[in-house]
Amino acid sequence: MIKINLIIFIPLLILTGCVKKEEDILKQMKEKPTQENIKMPDDSVHRNLSSGDETAVKLIKAADEADSAYTRNSSEENKKICIEKHMAAANYLMFEANLSPKKKYPPALRRYRRVLQLDPANKEALENKNEIEDIYRSMGMSIPD
Repeated sequence: MIKINLIIFIPLLILTGCVKKEEDILKQMKEKPTQENIKMPDDSVHRNLSSGDETAVKLIKAADEADSAYTRNSSEENKKICIEKHMAAANYLMFEANLSPKKKYPPALRRYRRVLQLDPANKEALENKNEIEDIYRSMGMSIPD
C-alpha cells in the first residue's frame, strides 16, 4: 500500500511543480516591461554587461551610435567622434568598470581594435590593446576575437 501511494504521489508532486513553473513563466510574459525586466540585446557586446555596470552600458551604447553615424556618413567629424566614443568606452571598461575581467576585457579589446581600424597611429589604443592581450597570454588563455 505504501509503495503504491509513493508511486502515485511522487509523479504527482513533480507534475505539480512543472505546472507551477509554467504558470510563473506565463505571468512574467504578461507583465508590462519595466526597467528591471527589459533586457539588453543578446549580442556579443551587451551579453556580458547586462547585469553589471550601467555606466559601461551607456558608454558602449554611445560608441555604437557614433559608429553607426560614421557608417552612414564617413566624414572626418564623425570619424573623430567615433574614435572618441570608442576610446571612452574602452578606457572606462579597462580602468574603471566595476566588472570582472571576464566581462570587461573582451568588449574593451573590441573597442580598442575598432579605434585602431579608424586610426592605426593611435598609441593609447595600441598600448591598451597590447596590455589586454598580454594579460590573456600571461594566463595561458586565448585572446578573444
